[in-house]
Amino acid sequence: MKVVLGCDVDPALPALLVRRPEADIWRCLDNIDCLLERAGSLLPPVTWLIRSDESVRFATDRFDSGYRAKAPLWQSLVRRGHELGWHFHAMSYDGSRSQFGFDPELPWLEAAREALAGHFDVRATRTGWDYCSNGIVGRLDAMGVAVDFSALPGNIVWQQAGDDRVEIDWLRCPSEPYHPSALDYQQAGSLSLLEVPIAQFANSAFGMITRACWRLKNGNRSMAGLGNKTRMLTQPWSALPRAAGVWAFYFHPEDLTDQGIAHLLRNIATLRDLGGVEFVRAGDLISTRSSRSARSSGRST
Repeated sequence: MKVVLGCDVDPALPALLVRRPEADIWRCLDNIDCLLERAGSLLPPVTWLIRSDESVRFATDRFDSGYRAKAPLWQSLVRRGHELGWHFHAMSYDGSRSQFGFDPELPWLEAAREALAGHFDVRATRTGWDYCSNGIVGRLDAMGVAVDFSALPGNIVWQQAGDDRVEIDWLRCPSEPYHPSALDYQQAGSLSLLEVPIAQFANSAFGMITRACWRLKNGNRSMAGLGNKTRMLTQPWSALPRAAGVWAFYFHPEDLTDQGIAHLLRNIATLRDLGGVEFVRAGDLISTRSSRSARSSGRST
């Protein structure tokens, strides 16, 4: 059993971003120092996905300010066997409203990746809110991203991007890693990028009813995947996730409170106690970008 741990390295930004914040948006990364101090050698390798997107550039003048703010830390973690990756949110500045909002086009995407690529090889990604589309997965593949682990099997959720409501749909995706189709990011196809779904826990009966009501309220009648539930590594677990060939989990720097760190360390210990568990970096899940084993090379999708 391979286990991937990821951290969405987000800054502290206001829910409605209309001007450059006066405070240091990356101060929350000090929580990572607290985690490292408490975990010591017990912390497995983590894929640290540093946020680089238009909201970061707007707030700090640089796409790569998240790397620069903690460069010695990131370099130290890499020397210890960890991995650096890329995290971004599908938002752009809307001049007509003088604020940031949802943007499915992302004209800045390649520039945001290039800024991080000046510091490390960008092989792994997670998207903000776990949002995905055919366009995004195709562009990530074209940029050489080897592994993305944003998929939430059986889930459809709604998030706020400023004043905009964003639908994140993973109702139809597999629960095992797959190479997406360029025509349907939720189905297997011929892209080189490997999509690794986030581990899903069993939802309670009450949780299933609540989720069904929430979907109906948002105009979605699908009852698929109601038994799945996503839990972060920093949340308490009462049981292990559903069986899968790869388990992927994530957390955020802001989740690293005293209690959050305690949950994280307890959950990691639970995984270790299973036996036969190998903690790997996201990029380790695929040996080379050109490797296309377990796929039909003649597909056109």
